[in-house]
Amino acid sequence: MNNSGADEIGKLFVGGLDWSTTQETLRSYFSQYGEVVDCVIMKDKTTNQSRGFGFVKFKDPNCVGTVLASRPHTLDGRNIDPKPCTPRGMQPERTRPKEGWKGPRSDSSKSNKIFVGGIPHNCGETELREYFKKFGVVTEVVMIYDAEKQRPRGFGFITFEDEQSVDQAVNMHFHDIMG
Repeated sequence: MNNSGADEIGKLFVGGLDWSTTQETLRSYFSQYGEVVDCVIMKDKTTNQSRGFGFVKFKDPNCVGTVLASRPHTLDGRNIDPKPCTPRGMQPERTRPKEGWKGPRSDSSKSNKIFVGGIPHNCGETELREYFKKFGVVTEVVMIYDAEKQRPRGFGFITFEDEQSVDQAVNMHFHDIMG
């Protein structure tokens, strides 16, 4: 196994964070499930505003299962959504979210849908479609909105017509969309 995959073991993606949540409150919340060795809230590089999601890494990878079994989770008055960060092609069936998620990209279960995080607030579905069409035919663009605040939450999903487009888009890893 390569090192990049090893980095994901014991790590959670945490979505739905309140804008006021800090790394300290996130670490403190998840410490009840085990020793947290790393914790980060992703921020907009220009405004330094929280982008509404982050990552938590546990010393003991088994803590991830405990967190998932203890749903729902509420932090700073918001329902937060922890999901396992599992290396590509190694995600076990039992931890896979059910609706809309097609799992790892292996020959047995290919998906034409990719997750896109860090979308700038001034970027709409049209701009996303325009950007990602350079990788192939885009069949669907879904941006996730905060119902309370009536604004995009900074992430969404792009569905391509074919798997080669997905591979090209994810192989780039970081994309510069509207700066």
